[in-house]
Amino acid sequence: MFKQYFLKNEYKYMYLSIFFFNFANALSETFGTVMLYKAGLPIYLILLLYGIRFLITGLITPLFVTISHRVGVAKCILISNIFSIINSYFMLNSASLYRNIIIFVFALGFMGLSNPSSDALCSNYVDNEHRGKFNSFYYISKITGTICASLLVAWGVLNNNTLTLLIVIIIFFLLQYLAVLKIDYKPKEKTHIFKSTIRYLLKSKSRYKIIYAFRTNHIIERLFVPLYLYIILNNFALFSVVVIISLLFQFLTIFLIGKYTDKNLVRSNNLVSSIRIVITFIYLFTKNKVIVSLNKNISDNFEKVYETSIQTSIQNIIKDSKENNDLLSSVGQMSLCFTEVIVLGILSLLAIFIGKNIFYIIFVLSIISTIFININIKKDKK
Repeated sequence: MFKQYFLKNEYKYMYLSIFFFNFANALSETFGTVMLYKAGLPIYLILLLYGIRFLITGLITPLFVTISHRVGVAKCILISNIFSIINSYFMLNSASLYRNIIIFVFALGFMGLSNPSSDALCSNYVDNEHRGKFNSFYYISKITGTICASLLVAWGVLNNNTLTLLIVIIIFFLLQYLAVLKIDYKPKEKTHIFKSTIRYLLKSKSRYKIIYAFRTNHIIERLFVPLYLYIILNNFALFSVVVIISLLFQFLTIFLIGKYTDKNLVRSNNLVSSIRIVITFIYLFTKNKVIVSLNKNISDNFEKVYETSIQTSIQNIIKDSKENNDLLSSVGQMSLCFTEVIVLGILSLLAIFIGKNIFYIIFVLSIISTIFININIKKDKK
């Protein structure tokens, strides 16, 4: 059984792919909002930039199927990674960021071109009966890459050694492309894929797109909790230590939840959803540095557990659907992106007037999303 969900060639290259990607992408994913804030951007503008980013990503997501159909999934990922490298360069050079803000926003958006690739690869290669265990190892690979990269990013930023940091980021983005190249395939393209995706997005009653839309507030919370922590600590070195310790603790429960998910998906979702709600509630009621730092550790630990459980449910919905798997992967990402555009636009407008209090609204929306995602997954299983 171990060989089925770990030593299988396709699985190994997917584990390597996510490790390399998260190593390269940690600057944007883990430190992104903090780096922009350090560069002098106000919170409302950071929210707006991410809103524009997701608008661009949502519009280009259908191109994933079109491009990968012609050149393969790996080449599509390579194109996306080139934009990710441009984005990393601007984040490390704040002066260039201000001068080239439009180029930065487009790079930020186009780096999402390969967003459906993870769901597409998993749906294409992973068997349902041990999808939870696969996702456990997948997220362990993801966490490992982020931990290693976070150490490097903290060192590079604190020592102002941005050139070395950028070179390593470029190398790991290329390594991810090479890993995916080993399991590359060309999805079957439907005619008028953009129209098909939009039609499915607007007319389908699938809970799949609803679940993805509600995930918006989880993504926003994940992107902005590091900034919330950084503002409270007001010290980049201390912030980096908390982030790295937080990542290390995530190894503890990932594997266990994977086994539990394969045995009882509904109970697994109930458990992790309840824990996630409690954790987010704590952010609402304290600004104590120690408690917030501790809660960040617990939050990150269960965030990956939650993602493992929810992602397993989503992948099963894709796998069991009569629709084209790659089309559904694109629909999910578009549903997510367009909802993010609306929510981030509203949050950006509110942040002009309420400033840092915008974090409380982010946390409340996250709690509401957790409840509704759990309800919709249970209804889908029925």
